[in-house]
Formats: sequence, structure tokens, C-alpha cells
Amino acid sequence: MRRIAQAILATIALGSAVAAAGSFDEFQIFDGRIAEPGSFDVNQHIVFGRRGRAGDGAPRNGLLVEPEIGYATTEWHEVALGLPVAREFSGDTFGGGFKLRNSFVLPGAGDRPVAWGMDIELRHQSYRFSSTDWAVTLRPILDLRSGPWQLILNPNVEIPFGRGDVVFAPAVRGVRQVAERAWIGLEHYMDLGRLDRWETHRRQAHQLFVTTDFKVNERLALHLGLGHGLTRNSDRWAGKLIVSLDF
Repeated sequence: MRRIAQAILATIALGSAVAAAGSFDEFQIFDGRIAEPGSFDVNQHIVFGRRGRAGDGAPRNGLLVEPEIGYATTEWHEVALGLPVAREFSGDTFGGGFKLRNSFVLPGAGDRPVAWGMDIELRHQSYRFSSTDWAVTLRPILDLRSGPWQLILNPNVEIPFGRGDVVFAPAVRGVRQVAERAWIGLEHYMDLGRLDRWETHRRQAHQLFVTTDFKVNERLALHLGLGHGLTRNSDRWAGKLIVSLDF
């Protein structure tokens, strides 16, 4: 996994550009599945692209790297810690605080046509990543499966501590299995504005990703995506890689 990550970082350093800011400092949709009880999993997130506008002090063009370590305490609960780090093309490198995530899911979600759960993420980040130091994201999970098809909904609500508004930032992912260990998908990430009063469409953020997933073996999986912003308040271009390793 280390060699894969190093190779990707070297490629990006030669000529790519990234987006790692605002509500979209990572692009991931959560389904109802977690690791086996008593086991660890490691996810290495890499986000890259180009922003169409500046956020509240957030990195405009650069690279976001976020290692995340998770541990499944039971068949229905997993806790994970993420430590994001960003680097701009200007050479400025800075930490993104931490994210502590607790996932509560329906046991055996991978074998059910309908599964659900709740993900609660507490984060502490500087103004370079967020307009408020402390915040929590409530991430409901609805996972629907039928044959080779899967539809996942995450109607996320972001709640700042102190100043700032409660924001509605839903995400949806449609997936089709095309081979024994391969999937293709389409993801839509949205930031609609205040929960009680959405912004007009031109002031909302909408990011559309085409994705592909490969299960290399029973422990190693890769997720890749290329995204384009649909509004002025979205990232112009963004790419992502998630390397997942189960222990």
C-alpha cells in the first residue's frame, strides 16, 4: 500500500492540481458495511483537482492526503480516526486537525436488499479547512441493493459548534457490478446551504464523479474517481483515490 501511495503522490507532484476545501475536503459516500468485529481497516484517501473559487481560507489548488484507521468493536459499530494534511502548489503545507467517526449499522448489511445506519463524525479543523473550529456531521445511511445494482443515500447534516449555520449536504451513489471484482459508479455531492433555507441553484455546490472500484484480493481494494463541478461554487475538476486495507 505504501508503494502505491508513493507512486500516486509522485505523479501528482509532477503536474496535477487539487481541491481540498470547504465541505468537500474529502469525497466519500458511506454504505452500511463495516469490518469484521475485532478487526482493523486502513483507508488512505488522496484528493486532487482544481477549485473554481476560493473558500474561507481553504486550499485552492494542491493535494489532500488523509489516512484513516478504523476498528470494528461489534458487528454493528465501528470507530475511525482520520488525520488530513494538505499541500498547496505555493508550497504551503498544513495539517487539517482530526476527524473522529462512529458508524452504527444494521448487521449483515452486505447480504440485505435494504440496509441502514448512522454515521456521526466529530471534527476539529483550522480555518484552512473549515469556517468553524469544531463541528459534527450527522450522516444517515440508506443502502439499497438489487442484483448487480446498488443505490446509496447519505443525507448529511453539518452542525458547527459556535458560529456558523447548520448545512444540508446530501450525497448519492449509484453502482453497477461489471465483473466479479469490479464496479463502476456515479456519485453526486451537494452543498445546498442552510438546512432551513437552501441557497439558489447557482450558489449551491454540486460535484459529479464517475468512479470505479477494484477488489485486488480479500484484503486490498481500490476506489478511483474523476469529478467535475456543475456550478460556480463547486470544484472545477477533482480526482480521488482511496486505498483500503483490512487486517
